Amino acid sequence: MLSNNKTGISQQTFNEIFERYYRAICYFVFQLTNNEQQAEDIAAECFQKVWVNRMKFNELPSIKAFLYKAAKNAALNYLKSLKVRSTAHEEILYLSENSEDFILAKIMKAQLLNYVYDKVEELPHKIKVIFNLIYLDGLSTKEISEKLNTSEQNVRNAKTRALHLIKKSLGHKSLV
Repeated sequence: MLSNNKTGISQQTFNEIFERYYRAICYFVFQLTNNEQQAEDIAAECFQKVWVNRMKFNELPSIKAFLYKAAKNAALNYLKSLKVRSTAHEEILYLSENSEDFILAKIMKAQLLNYVYDKVEELPHKIKVIFNLIYLDGLSTKEISEKLNTSEQNVRNAKTRALHLIKKSLGHKSLV
């Protein structure tokens, strides 16, 4: 996937990296800041830094490590800049400055969710629609059956099938 030429990573390679990791970086930063807009801004800034420094990168693991480290540092700087910090932010700030395990856990969670999101996108259309209505929109089985004009049993079957397919794919994939 990673192609490096004399001018650094190509625009196409950068776009592929962005598509692959943007959601995960946003989620990771959101876990630290609890601010969706700030998470998106920080993620965008991190990818901008990758582009500016594209000649320094020649392998995906170094780009991925750079993204997460830059995101962590930017999130911590954001939290430090807040005039009033909630108890939760204080705890996150303390833990994230003092515990690499905390950061590693957040990175792994972001990667797992990114992987699951990709697997949801690969589900058959009808199953994917039902899965999203249940888990993203929070609709009940009854609400979905009414909305899609199908039986509640069909909704339950689609949910079961989606979970089975996702669990099956998780059993065959290394996420770290």
